[in-house]
Amino acid sequence: MRIPSAALALALALVPTAAPAPARADPLTPIVFVHGQQGSAQQWQSNAKRFSGNGVPDALLHAYEYDTSIPTNDHAVAGLEAFVAAVKARTGASQVDVIAHSRGTTVLHTYLSDPERAASVRKYVNVDGRSSAALPGGVPTLALWGSAQPTGSIGGATNVYLTTLGHTETTTSADGFAPMYRFLRGRPALTTRVVPELPALVRISGRATYYPQNTGVEGVVQVWDVDSRTGARLGGPRHGVRTGPDGSFGPLPVNGRTHYELVVLRDGEPPHHHYFEPFERSDRFVRLQVSRPGGITDTIDRCATHSALTVVRNREWWSDQPDRDRLELNGVDVLGPAVSPKLRQVLAAFLFDDNCDRVSTPGVVLPPFTTLPFLTAVDAYLPARPDAAGTIRVTQAPRGGEGRTRTIAVPNWPSDTHSVTVQFKDYLDGATGGWSAASP
Repeated sequence: MRIPSAALALALALVPTAAPAPARADPLTPIVFVHGQQGSAQQWQSNAKRFSGNGVPDALLHAYEYDTSIPTNDHAVAGLEAFVAAVKARTGASQVDVIAHSRGTTVLHTYLSDPERAASVRKYVNVDGRSSAALPGGVPTLALWGSAQPTGSIGGATNVYLTTLGHTETTTSADGFAPMYRFLRGRPALTTRVVPELPALVRISGRATYYPQNTGVEGVVQVWDVDSRTGARLGGPRHGVRTGPDGSFGPLPVNGRTHYELVVLRDGEPPHHHYFEPFERSDRFVRLQVSRPGGITDTIDRCATHSALTVVRNREWWSDQPDRDRLELNGVDVLGPAVSPKLRQVLAAFLFDDNCDRVSTPGVVLPPFTTLPFLTAVDAYLPARPDAAGTIRVTQAPRGGEGRTRTIAVPNWPSDTHSVTVQFKDYLDGATGGWSAASP
């Protein structure tokens, strides 16, 4: 059946009649998220918090990560089989629910083609990915279709069309969360907002990983309190911990109203600084992504005279629409129509001084980013200082935000000796107000 988004409430009340047996209503069923191409647990951060805010224990929320630089899926399917078995053993559950996005849906269709593996899945959510004539493995299925697959369909499933959303936005947004929650939990969510916790109760944990392999980085993670106006560090590090073999760290206590810098330190490599908006709710899926030598960041020109930034948001940057996104560096918008058009589904922008010539060329995408999925790059000269005593103010004015903005301030680290990532949340609701989708 095909259901437009305007009839979402009615569609979600329907139970597929083609399922071989009714799914057991088990409030303790764990949820496993499986990402898509070049993805990670980052695409699960916001909706994991929404599930948690609606009473699902954090211990039931899991993310399976795999190496999408490998073109085939055999390794991903085998790894998922072991991962699901470990989740079941750890939680004592007989089945899991699975949410898969993009390439992850292809992994799941293969996984569910084996009856023994399919028996371990109670319900399945297929997000903007693979179509099929019948329910994968006979498992009750909700299929959400965004702008990348606007005509997708799974026979016998509840198909919901959210085609005004970006490909990744379909899996990270409140609009995607509402049908997911109702399908998996059997009732509407109390809220689709990310509900803040008391600031003193917030804890963060996650992994330092190589992009896009999702393999762990062994080293040290430092957490620094920073001045929200300048990005400058305030005192000594709040935490300094060595990562596990898989790059894991935490949980670490932080204050839910404070801006933080998280630094990954590796032997023989420059420090990689990550700057975030405040963690208003505990987050178990923080990812500090770095690039191996020979990776994508080797294409960035680096010198002592300029800073280089990677700005990430798990909601597509659309710069060619009437209601468009803006990304400003010290008040200058760097997203021209050609830089992040809707068709390219851009999630990350690399901003650096091309050729180190101290001249900016706005509105032009730098090669090789013209052909890379989800990524773009702009020639932006950001003067650096050896002591990083200056400030770069990175501001987003998101589409649909009704003029609201968010700013993350970072020091102007020289790019020849420092790497910098700025990560915005993919929503604007929370402790400081903003927009969000209405609860169903």
